[in-house]
Amino acid sequence: MANPRSPGTESSAPLRVSGGVFTLSILHLESNNPQQLAQRIAEEHRRHPAAADFHRHAPVVLDLSAIPEEAPLALPEILEVLRAANWFPVGLRNAAPGHQALAQALHLPVLRGQERNAALQPETPPPAQPVPANPGGLIMDHPIRGGQRSYARGGDLVCLAAVNAGAEIMADGNIHVYGPLRGRALAGVNGQETARIFCMSLEAELVSVAGLYRTLEPGYPLWGKAAQIYSRDEQLHITALNI
Repeated sequence: MANPRSPGTESSAPLRVSGGVFTLSILHLESNNPQQLAQRIAEEHRRHPAAADFHRHAPVVLDLSAIPEEAPLALPEILEVLRAANWFPVGLRNAAPGHQALAQALHLPVLRGQERNAALQPETPPPAQPVPANPGGLIMDHPIRGGQRSYARGGDLVCLAAVNAGAEIMADGNIHVYGPLRGRALAGVNGQETARIFCMSLEAELVSVAGLYRTLEPGYPLWGKAAQIYSRDEQLHITALNI
């Protein structure tokens, strides 16, 4: 006679945990005032609707480098402001010990990877690095219409025609657009900080490299011109392409 088994033991599977790399937006808190933060977010979303769409339901990490160690942190109120704006705070970085304890009490992770003291020190700009070539990639030989999304996983995205308003193109590597770049373009979405965006005519609603983003409007100096977009020292740079 078979031995009886406890309910649920026959089909139980081992717990599987794996690692992953994700691109997260970083919000650098410049003030400990929740009302001021709410006002800044509302102004940004009102001026740039594309930024509001970009941030909606997006995970964000709070960087506390600019908040003094001795300053009280209104973290519950700040989290409430972010969630009301449809941002999803998922952790802190560069937090003082007291602020870390507050985050842990609120079940908010404290992320590692950059020490607070190091973040407060000015950095020497690194020398320019060559743009690496990515294996594989995706080539689009037709226009990308509004509402469409194209993603080159693990490589570069090459668009041989226009990227129209309302379209979204993404790549783990670089993005090349041999036509008007409208809509949104996100390079280095897997965190590759050396990724770049190249286009023959910059008319984008939003551009992003490795989580750093910028919205654009027709009055921008390089609007309608050949340009490249890249990140350096946690800043997004847009320069002309001399072709």
